[in-house]
Amino acid sequence: MPEKKRYLRLKLENPKDAQEYIRRLLRNLKERGPDAEIEYLGRISQILSVWLKSYELNKLDEIEKRLAVLERDKENQK
Repeated sequence: MPEKKRYLRLKLENPKDAQEYIRRLLRNLKERGPDAEIEYLGRISQILSVWLKSYELNKLDEIEKRLAVLERDKENQK
């Protein structure tokens, strides 16, 4: 009897979701040992680039919120 294929359902609605998913992927890969890390080095690099971009997007969102508060406060002082 053939094995049933497992399908992974992801909901990546924001940068935090992407970061958590990447953490799980890397943790799983690390558990496989150093040989797996070397074998998938290119993929790991690409995954880390995506993680970094999601981190930047998350920080940018925080900066935009703080800037909006500062601009609003400046307008209220006039």
